Amino acid sequence: MIGFPETVSLRARFAPLMLTPMLVLAIALWPGGSFAAMLSAQSNGGGASPAWAGNDDMLLFYEALVRIQEQSIQEDGPREIVRKAIRGYLRQVDDFSDYLSPEEYASWRGVRQGGYAGVGMDIFTDRAGRMICLPYPDGPAAQAGIRYGDELTFVGREAVQGVSVRVVGSWVRGRVGESVSLVVRREDGSVQSLSLARREMKLNELVVERDGPFPRLRIYSFGPETAGRLRQALAGLPAGTPRIIDLRGNTGGDLYAAIDAAALFLPAGAAIVDVRTRKETKHFAAREPAADRSPVVIWQDGLTASAAEVFVAALVENGRAASVGRTTYGKGVTQTVIELSDGSALFVTNGALRTPKGQYYHRHGLKPGREPASSGGSAEGVLADTVPLWNATLEMLGK
Repeated sequence: MIGFPETVSLRARFAPLMLTPMLVLAIALWPGGSFAAMLSAQSNGGGASPAWAGNDDMLLFYEALVRIQEQSIQEDGPREIVRKAIRGYLRQVDDFSDYLSPEEYASWRGVRQGGYAGVGMDIFTDRAGRMICLPYPDGPAAQAGIRYGDELTFVGREAVQGVSVRVVGSWVRGRVGESVSLVVRREDGSVQSLSLARREMKLNELVVERDGPFPRLRIYSFGPETAGRLRQALAGLPAGTPRIIDLRGNTGGDLYAAIDAAALFLPAGAAIVDVRTRKETKHFAAREPAADRSPVVIWQDGLTASAAEVFVAALVENGRAASVGRTTYGKGVTQTVIELSDGSALFVTNGALRTPKGQYYHRHGLKPGREPASSGGSAEGVLADTVPLWNATLEMLGK
């Protein structure tokens, strides 16, 4: 399964800006004068002037498009120029807004709607633009030797640098039994080329690990079944036993799933998260009494992001949990998907997340209550070496 640090995916439709070939040709051949005058002349000739013809900013954009076609040695047509302009703007706005062409969007939707298999790995773009691998235990990626923290550089012959993580995800996934070639760069700089067979698998979002003084609940991502599985796992633990919830490498998932999971530990009415959009601020709080009242310690790292950060902040700021590890990634925004009439789509950041105490943590992350001494080594080694985290956890619990 390929996952992404998306939080909310709400679909809406907006009327796109359409550039008609006839008008482009007319402008390209216009001998002089202002664009507004040209459009007015066209309108007087019997055609209706476009609705945006009276907008100076849109006319400037249109003029730039035509002049680029006239002068550039690149032979991109109007459609390609407009698509690159949209993508460039959205990617400049923030790290998570994006534009997918009709072909890219169709591919992305296809793999999300089922019928495709993966390699048992999440991928995540870090602040440096690197695509980081987060393999699930016992999945094809882990079995082939891909390690936590490896940088994905190629899928087949396609370089991933600068490509949307959503598009790269659709490259990796495919039909059951087919192979995909991945190239990864280790933290020591070495490069590995690996061939993985895609297969269908049911990856557990939550696994109970028993490698320390207490059971450790490892949540890899938040999905529709997470809260139910978490409730079931908690019911199987002795009452009063500290709950160790490991969110390292959890890049998020479903915002509402994280809200439901956090509510299991909070009293009715406790604030979980606020989502501020341009038009309103929505407040989310626990609706029922806490299902579990045992002490909680959360493990986090630099790849704990998005919905996972919502979970952390909700429990820590309500005094229901202590946190151990590293400062989280800092993705405190949500995206909406807007489908355009040509089959392309915009992924627009439309909401900012605020913690129960009113903290905006986007780009800053959430600091842990205690940062254990580093054991050094690779990210994979640090992930495997839980001794420093257990020592810090026991100290916080007074054990």
